[in-house]
Amino acid sequence: MVRSLAENAQRSFRHEWGQVACPTLVILAQASFIPAQEADEMLRQRPATMAMSIPGTGHDLHLEQPEILHTALANFLEGLA
Repeated sequence: MVRSLAENAQRSFRHEWGQVACPTLVILAQASFIPAQEADEMLRQRPATMAMSIPGTGHDLHLEQPEILHTALANFLEGLA
């Protein structure tokens, strides 16, 4: 697991992010380790991306607020139909 996470800390995935062509929802934790400037740049690079922040959460928001995450994902997917 440590090796799989090490790549995330050592290289940028911006090139891959710019090539994503499908509808995308970015859900940000209020206290994530992703700097706000980086999140803003991601959204500038792909302006059609939908984004939301979940207050009172850290990086593991899927563990901290699973109901809110589920609702956000369900609403996003429903909007694609």
